[in-house]
Amino acid sequence: MKHPLTLVEGEGSITVIERSGRVERVLYEISEAPRYFEYIVRGKSPEVVVDLVSRICGFCGVSHLFLAVKAFEKRLGVEVDEEVDEFREVLHLAERVKSHVLHVFYMNLPEITGTRSLVELAERNPGILRRAVAVYTLSRRLMSTLGGRSHNVVNMRIGGVYCPPSREEVEKLRSELREALSALLDLADTVLSFKHSLEVSVIKHQLCLYSSGDYPHHGERVVLDDAVHDVEFFYGHLARAATREYSTALHYRINGVESYITGPVARFNRYYTRLHRNVRSLLEAYGWRPPLGVLESFTARFAEIYDSLLRIQEYLENYKYTERARAETTQRSTRDHTCFYAVEAPRGILYHKYVLDESGRVRECRIITPTAQNLAAMEDIATQLTRGEPVSESTFKIAKSIAVAFDPCISCSVHAVPIRV
Repeated sequence: MKHPLTLVEGEGSITVIERSGRVERVLYEISEAPRYFEYIVRGKSPEVVVDLVSRICGFCGVSHLFLAVKAFEKRLGVEVDEEVDEFREVLHLAERVKSHVLHVFYMNLPEITGTRSLVELAERNPGILRRAVAVYTLSRRLMSTLGGRSHNVVNMRIGGVYCPPSREEVEKLRSELREALSALLDLADTVLSFKHSLEVSVIKHQLCLYSSGDYPHHGERVVLDDAVHDVEFFYGHLARAATREYSTALHYRINGVESYITGPVARFNRYYTRLHRNVRSLLEAYGWRPPLGVLESFTARFAEIYDSLLRIQEYLENYKYTERARAETTQRSTRDHTCFYAVEAPRGILYHKYVLDESGRVRECRIITPTAQNLAAMEDIATQLTRGEPVSESTFKIAKSIAVAFDPCISCSVHAVPIRV
């Protein structure tokens, strides 16, 4: 039996495999066409590649851009001022806010409250829509002012950024951000008072970037459960991709066997104490602490929205315009032809790897998205909750709840596997 998948980005459906009228397996059928970005960038210079990959996703364009820039800088000997990196990190946090706001209020909140859309929910309480729009509008303004436009931003390059905002632009953002923070706190009771009716245990394997200080952001090491791995080793040897005949998306499992989750729930469960103290105080007032299950991802996303806005506010309050953010600072070297890095995109770890030829152009590219890593866990959890039960509308409702909780970006998960003869 098949059912369309709604309240997610992209096109897919839920397929239930039954035996004698009872659920045997739940599958998420992804029917979108391959993206081919790994092949499009071949033969291109790093400067061109960073702009190309920012077009992969309208939600995670900053993550792709920031990641590619850091990967090339790390391996080509390009150093930037600390304030430049801080600016780019703040732009990345702005993307996290925008993505989470869209998911929590436009997709997840209607699903967990049993309404058809945010509009229907807003008919019951008009203030919800007004406040959600205020926070979302602020996130778009942050992206536009800091990144050049509200999606698929362009204001990063190898060695720096193109054009930092003026003091006047930043001053305007400060006042808008204060209003958005007030609106978000007014929404806290709507979101954090909700407790999902389904009980889902925390998945055994959780993956996020390793961080020795702050809430995880970007880096070259990952932590799986309690084991720390170099990111290249993890994605080169432990996380193995497989294709499914019913799906155009890749499915990643540890050693090809066990599923794992990455994203806000994994980050929240491991690094809760790294969240801003105001965030933790608010959560604990509503009885929220780790560990969270996947269906409670709205709590982790709300926490990350609040945390990100507070950190962005601190940055803007101390903002200093600098011309140095425009310039590259060192000569590049092509002695090391392999470039790789990872960032915590809104939905989880995003990984890029590039191999350069002798002329410094990309010869090979590998991109692993959060959704491709979460798909196997989505199917395993939905199957665990429904296996052996009679096939009914409830089956599809549970499967849909699991999918929406993961916030899959289906188009981004569709990549091609090299064929070797």
